[in-house]
Amino acid sequence: MNKIAFTIIFFGLAATTQAQTTGEATIRLTDTTLMHEMRATPSPLDGTEISDRAVSFQWPLPASLNILRSGLDGVEENVPQKEIDKSKLRYFLRYSQSPAFKPEATVQVETRWPFFNPEQDLAPGTWYWQYGYVTNGKTEWSDTLRFTVKDNSRKFCPPALDIVLKKLPAHHPRVWLDKNEWNDFMKRSEGKPERKTYIARANKVLATPMKSVNDINSDLAKGLTNKVQKNAMLTRESRRIVDGEEANTDVLIRAYLLTKDRRYADEAIKRVKEMATWGDNKNVVGDFNEATLLSLCSMAYDALYDILDDATRAFLLKEIREFGNSMFLHDINRLENHIADNHVWQMTFRILTMAAFTVYGEVPEADAWTDYCYNLWLARFPGLNKDGAWHNGDSYFHVNIRTLVEVPYLYTRLTGYNYFSDPWYQGNALYVIYQQPPFSKSGGNGSSHQNVLTPSGTRVGYADALARMTGNTYAADYVRRITAKQPDILQQGSTSKAGGLAWFRLQCDKALPDGAGLKDLPMGHVFPQSGLASFSTSLDDTRKSAMLSFRSSPYGSTSHAIANQNAFNTFWNGQSLFYSSGHHTSFTDKHGVYCHRATRAHNSILVNGMGQRIGTEGYGWIPRHYVSDNISYVAGDASNAYGKVISPLWLLRGKQSNLEYSPENGWDDTGLKVFRRHIVTLGKSGYSFIYDELEAEEPVTWSYLLHTVTNPMNVDKTKEYVHIQATSKDGVSDAYLFSAGTLRTDTTSRFFVPAVNWLRADANGYFKPYPNHWHFTATSDKQKVYRFATIIYTHAKDNAENGQTVPRKLKDSSIQIGDWNIKANVSTAGKPSFEVRNTRKGCNASVSYKDYGATVIHDNGKKTELKDEVPELEI
Repeated sequence: MNKIAFTIIFFGLAATTQAQTTGEATIRLTDTTLMHEMRATPSPLDGTEISDRAVSFQWPLPASLNILRSGLDGVEENVPQKEIDKSKLRYFLRYSQSPAFKPEATVQVETRWPFFNPEQDLAPGTWYWQYGYVTNGKTEWSDTLRFTVKDNSRKFCPPALDIVLKKLPAHHPRVWLDKNEWNDFMKRSEGKPERKTYIARANKVLATPMKSVNDINSDLAKGLTNKVQKNAMLTRESRRIVDGEEANTDVLIRAYLLTKDRRYADEAIKRVKEMATWGDNKNVVGDFNEATLLSLCSMAYDALYDILDDATRAFLLKEIREFGNSMFLHDINRLENHIADNHVWQMTFRILTMAAFTVYGEVPEADAWTDYCYNLWLARFPGLNKDGAWHNGDSYFHVNIRTLVEVPYLYTRLTGYNYFSDPWYQGNALYVIYQQPPFSKSGGNGSSHQNVLTPSGTRVGYADALARMTGNTYAADYVRRITAKQPDILQQGSTSKAGGLAWFRLQCDKALPDGAGLKDLPMGHVFPQSGLASFSTSLDDTRKSAMLSFRSSPYGSTSHAIANQNAFNTFWNGQSLFYSSGHHTSFTDKHGVYCHRATRAHNSILVNGMGQRIGTEGYGWIPRHYVSDNISYVAGDASNAYGKVISPLWLLRGKQSNLEYSPENGWDDTGLKVFRRHIVTLGKSGYSFIYDELEAEEPVTWSYLLHTVTNPMNVDKTKEYVHIQATSKDGVSDAYLFSAGTLRTDTTSRFFVPAVNWLRADANGYFKPYPNHWHFTATSDKQKVYRFATIIYTHAKDNAENGQTVPRKLKDSSIQIGDWNIKANVSTAGKPSFEVRNTRKGCNASVSYKDYGATVIHDNGKKTELKDEVPELEI
């Protein structure tokens, strides 16, 4: 392959810096991690400005308190110390507009957990605060932190807990509906499809015998030798029975609320009492079961209260008290500081919240439960950062949907204050739309993204709820477009445990808002705190849309996130083309870790054959971005992502599951200094330009990866470039790969470790086999500095443009493709640089970059210079 070097005019300030405050363009981060499994930084951070929501104080747990528990399926990780009674921990907090904390100008409070929400928002101005750890009656104070509160009349300031509790009815039902509105609710439900769904399902349950714990297929675990695998299998099979019967009982209770028909109530009570005996069965495994029983008992107590006898009420209160206390004591002084405790955030926190408000005033412990649940919601929820995206990816976003709607809707219904006015929900509406446009596969991030083929009924139902409660007209248009072609989609999964919003739609009679729709949105959106970006040439019509998604995330690859920093995916007509590969079987399945979570599975880069760390330490970030319909740009930095796995949590998980994070399996020190990937989407043409700047301390091989999951790739080498083509039913992505020398290329349909489905059996015990995917690798010789330049054209299969889709090298050594001219330095010498310019007469759109300086964008007469900005992060 020829060496291609282009010279362009110098611009910007060439620099390699440590901090933005130096005034130079590029920031070089040296942090081992930007995020932590448990909070390591206070909030508000020193120097923060707060303008969009009420102040919430949060701080790390004492360093001596090692209580991180993030267990695998069915396995609790051992805490290497004597168990601490977390309910006895105490902290002090003080805040003031006086830096000396003068007593007359200072508020000081004692707290039971490491966060505190003032009952009223703080006045605009500069504030000072400290937190203190209380040990043996003595307080150890932190350094003084300073922040500024900005004036904003639209700030999100929900009421304090005492106002909420004053609005809580004394009667039952009060959580699932208000007894005083019951008859009107029943009347309003008539004719709604959700009512028909509940009643039809409830009638079917009445006619079907209840399953028992004896129906759990524990035999499937007998052939497994690893303890983690055995417990994962038992968890899955026990949940098949437990969750199924929970769902059956749930619809019986709701059918009673819709009809007051005693048949449903009597059967529900019988089933709740039976399921309450299942907890001690050896085959009932997993951390959802306690929450399942709490959910059923509290729901039955609230909904069926008037027809329960005294003995049954006492029985249910006893069960609620026992399960609720257990969950509360497990969560406090841990959950609030956890980066994202998946199962708790997904479901069990919502269940504890509903139980707390159900028995408040009737179970003494519920005073503390409501305090904790309500104030933790204000402090950490609804999102775990501010940009509205979900770092765990689309598949695992869906299991949070009921929590994201039902908890704030309960508070909204009780108080009249709209908790959906939290600014996070507006950003989340854009996440829902951009990461999975109508009729499209998901953006391709997070565990199990392969299964998210088109927007599900629960996703559309969530967009429907967002639109109604926030007034977001883009979400409303998203719903209208999908339901126009799939009229019954809102009924799909409408009663599911994690995402079903049928009950919300029965309660909420707000209309979908009218206004601006998908055609009015920009062609792309970037979520810098989550580290996601997505660009679509036609959100208005997926059938004619070329889409590119990108990830470079501060969260790294912990939780359900994957090691795909600086990776991209492409789509046409919502069908994946170049796309992340592998299968998620379980959290620490060998194939799942080596071939789905690991970097080798994604459209990124390997360094000396090594991938990115597993854990928060394997992070990337998005330092710059620009979005316009004429030209868009995003840069990702994965310079800190590579190396040995050092996360204590993931090392423990590896040990439990017989995983080896070894050089043979793709993890080792690489000496990587720089991996920056620049992506320019060339208007709405379907063209994208990708430029990789790579540098290591010593000469290494650089491997450029592409994958497909639908059809094999076609690969063709020319003198100038390697042409890799991905195809789907309707679309094509042509990738033209340029580099500084001859590349060794390889294409295979084999995984590094075979994909064996040992866990996910269907109800008949059949394990459906996983298909293979296709993997392309182009590897350089050993070089300290390397650059790849890629032109990607994503288009319809039947699209023919008289050869314009093929790059043409011009006399000045630039490349012309379509209406775009591209100059780039892909040699191993000289400074990194590129320029992308539209050559169509009358068009003024270009992006240029050189030598770690500013990125300069000319767009329709406007010049923009982009320099690095570290996104606002916490935890």
